[in-house]
Amino acid sequence: MFRHQLVPAIRPLAAAVVAACALGLSSTGWASEPAIGQVSLLIGVARVVHIDGSSEVLRRGSSIVVGDRVETSGNGHVHLRFIDKGAVSVRPDSVLEVQAYRYDADKPQTNEVRLRVEQGTSRSISGAATELDKNRFRLNTPIAAIGVRGTDFIVHTDAAGMRATVADGTIVVGALGNGCSAAGLGPCVGADSRVLSADMGRLMAEVRPGERVARVVPVNAGVTELAANGAEERAAALYAAETAARTAALQAAETKGFAQMRDSDRTAADVLAIVTPAPVNGGGTGTDASVLNVASSTTGQLVWGRWTFASATNDNVSVPFALAQGGRDTTSASDKFGVLWRSKDPTSADGLLHNTTDGAVTFTLTNATASFETSTRSEAATVNPGSRLTLDFSRRTFATALGVSSPTGGATELRMAGDVAADGTFAVRDASQKVSGAVSFDSKEVGYLFERSVVGGLFRGKTLWGR
Repeated sequence: MFRHQLVPAIRPLAAAVVAACALGLSSTGWASEPAIGQVSLLIGVARVVHIDGSSEVLRRGSSIVVGDRVETSGNGHVHLRFIDKGAVSVRPDSVLEVQAYRYDADKPQTNEVRLRVEQGTSRSISGAATELDKNRFRLNTPIAAIGVRGTDFIVHTDAAGMRATVADGTIVVGALGNGCSAAGLGPCVGADSRVLSADMGRLMAEVRPGERVARVVPVNAGVTELAANGAEERAAALYAAETAARTAALQAAETKGFAQMRDSDRTAADVLAIVTPAPVNGGGTGTDASVLNVASSTTGQLVWGRWTFASATNDNVSVPFALAQGGRDTTSASDKFGVLWRSKDPTSADGLLHNTTDGAVTFTLTNATASFETSTRSEAATVNPGSRLTLDFSRRTFATALGVSSPTGGATELRMAGDVAADGTFAVRDASQKVSGAVSFDSKEVGYLFERSVVGGLFRGKTLWGR
């Protein structure tokens, strides 16, 4: 399910064994390592993956040893209690690895706690192992490191980056790299790190992919905030419900999105015969390209929704899942770019696009965001505001010419055409590009995901159009 990383086993410590016995923990963990924690609460389904790659379903009272990875399902929620009275909550669809946990009350200078949240959400309350020296604790995510000057904080990590809030005390957040190593202990202190404390109010620390500096920004309301206010079980139930709804929505959308594409039988010449695009490097309607990268209107027929608390870098078009979902159904979807939600049609029970006397109609680009991606990096791309989209409602066809550019990827143009299904969705591909989208039931709006391959990388993005 997830890639397993090997973690060096630590030598058994007499004090750790004594503490484990005091907690009622068994020492029958993997390879006879002493247990350093146990499952104190379990909701739903979760498993532990041991350092040798073997795995087992977790139960309340299950022992945890160094090197273990706790993986929760969409309805899984696990509380871990450690030998020094520290605690960690692992939320649904999350992965937590215990990389090191050494505690000796008589030799606090040897204590060491190192955790890694590979994905999802986790809440950490530090224990006695780091009470005297906060520099003996580190929590890493794939892109950021967190050290503590306090006790209780929540971290969420996904493809959009890392966000952390503090319920009690203070944390220090730094982006990995630039002298901040995942192998280190304690906070990464420097100009690139940021301090966040509970008394700073409704703020969170954030690091996004590719960024070298952490930042402190206003907190996004959601499960993280609920948990920070002590509503742990309520947050778990809400997160599980939202995760289930998200999974169902994504699966439904993928049946009409990239996963179900058919090859296009149109050529670039066919597209140009229908639409006359503006030059890739200029022209157009005069609208500044940056004006396109703005949020979908939540009162519109089509709305782009995302799965994360915060938006991805260069994506100001999408809105949070809960805002996009209301009164709408899914159409096209991408694991990276979210889902295009379409308002339901109160006048039709069959979910089909209304018949219209309109012939060929040209739409204007209103919202767009794009990125250029290589095997090692992702950078913001620009969508030409003079790009065009034409729908022929009598023939049920579409054609689009979309100009995109970035510093590394250069300038290129996506040209696609194809059929529009009876329900108003469309999805086609050829050797170097893909388009997947939908028309609103009132025929006034269109949105689509796109991919365009060029030498050295891939342009990806999403658009909204109106007339």
